[in-house]
Amino acid sequence: KLKPSRLLIPLTAGATIGGNISVIGSPGNLIAKETIERFSEGAMSVTFFEYAKIGIPLLLVAAVFYAFAGPRLIPARESAEAEKYAPKDDVRIGGRGWFTLVTLVLTIAAMIAADYVPFLPPMHITACVGAMAVVFGRVLTQKEAFAAFDLQAVFLLSFMTPLGNAMMKTGAARQISDAVVSAAGGHGPLVLMAILWLTVWGLTQVMSNTATCALFCPIGWSIAKALGADPRAVVIAVLIASSVAVCTPLAIPANSMILEPGNLRFRDFFRPGIALSAVAFAVSMVLLPRIYPFFS
Repeated sequence: KLKPSRLLIPLTAGATIGGNISVIGSPGNLIAKETIERFSEGAMSVTFFEYAKIGIPLLLVAAVFYAFAGPRLIPARESAEAEKYAPKDDVRIGGRGWFTLVTLVLTIAAMIAADYVPFLPPMHITACVGAMAVVFGRVLTQKEAFAAFDLQAVFLLSFMTPLGNAMMKTGAARQISDAVVSAAGGHGPLVLMAILWLTVWGLTQVMSNTATCALFCPIGWSIAKALGADPRAVVIAVLIASSVAVCTPLAIPANSMILEPGNLRFRDFFRPGIALSAVAFAVSMVLLPRIYPFFS
């Protein structure tokens, strides 16, 4: 007997923040992984659950935040079409459903094991095999499978690497990092990481979080290297900031998806989103420098 809005806003926040637990949680996770591994020339690696070190604490803090502050910050709105979204009775998982579930579990298990078992194929090959199994099992047709491709994510991931390389080789990334370092007035990497976090977070509220992450990951790497600091904390800070897209319905598709069923307004996202973002910022600033010390 809860109003839909009271659950839908925490649901989308949990979806985007929970995506920080593994490298396949969102396209931005893969962008951050590619940045760290390529720009370090293989000296640094990102395992399947690398981001869980910050993602799990962040998700737990967000859950506690919504449990206590959610009722005061999220409006209780009744959906105008509640019956349309009511759960159907007697929903059962058929044979194809179980096949899909088993395929998903085995695929993820193989992707995780690839970090520890040398003879297993890379993560992206395993993912492709799992997707092919779903098609061969006639859960989806070939056309349905291709229609599910997020071409924006594909192109952003494909072109992020040459764009980042171009920024590094032409000196553009160094110019940007020098400008940011100069504007910060000689403060340490923690202050610069905070500035970058807030910048990425602000842009993510009005544009694609994947695009924001692709743009700022190489910049964050350059800023950290200019200071002689470990760049992993800064790059992951960019990733976390781009995932806290909870203040507007424009930030991520999930936010716009709940507008109608929750009978929500634009402003309904703002108050709980700002409060949760402040909590996420504090958690990031405390944990990231401890997980990845700037100077070891």
